[in-house]
Amino acid sequence: MVVHQQRQFSPRERTHLARYSPDLLPRTASTAPVEYLTGAAEFCDLVFLVNHTVLIPRIETEELVLRVANNLQQRLAHTTDVVRVLEVGTGSGAISIALAHRLRQMWHRVQFVAVDISQAVLAVAQQNAAVIFEQAAPIKFVASDLLENISPREPFAVVVANLPYIPSHRLPTLDESVRDHEPWLALDGGLDGFAIIRRLLDNIAQVLEPEAEVFLETDHTHTQEKFAPYSKLGWQIELFTDQAGRNRFAHLSPPV
Repeated sequence: MVVHQQRQFSPRERTHLARYSPDLLPRTASTAPVEYLTGAAEFCDLVFLVNHTVLIPRIETEELVLRVANNLQQRLAHTTDVVRVLEVGTGSGAISIALAHRLRQMWHRVQFVAVDISQAVLAVAQQNAAVIFEQAAPIKFVASDLLENISPREPFAVVVANLPYIPSHRLPTLDESVRDHEPWLALDGGLDGFAIIRRLLDNIAQVLEPEAEVFLETDHTHTQEKFAPYSKLGWQIELFTDQAGRNRFAHLSPPV
């Protein structure tokens, strides 16, 4: 008979379980992240429904939301036009929903389109929008492999993406809670972790307004050298580190 050892939870995990599913505390041996055990993930002061089809939104990504929100607020302060925002690879919808929540007083002036390749994932994102807003939010969810189903006739002022960026060879070395439970489709960025980001950037100009900006979450190995082909084409590129001092975010402005 196999005896499964009771799991020892960290203080953060115990707090999460006590808040969302206290009955699990004394009896689970699962190695799954507590967010999957409870079906709830906290992000940007909101609670998102999550399951094994979507990546759990990370606290580090909250900085990406803050950067984009600040950019949108500045744009809205200097234009009377509607500002269109595209999120590529929306997953649980966390980024677009968090941005829409921050800008909820400005819904008449901002439009969001959030795309994902998976219909199952989009169902989670749509459910999150319905639960969090309890009314129609300015977010249109579209099934699309990157920009495949996005029309260049309605361009965007801001694009944000947290695409798969982990190099394939590092996936087996990830913590078991990630490696064994989170969807590899949302993690695997190809040989150098830049394959999907590269596909996006190679085709993105067609859907951008003049003076548009692109915000990405990236791997720590994605240095300026990785973005050099775009710099040579006239893109302005800034990289930002996270609290651990590692590359985490990229802010790109295409040539005018």
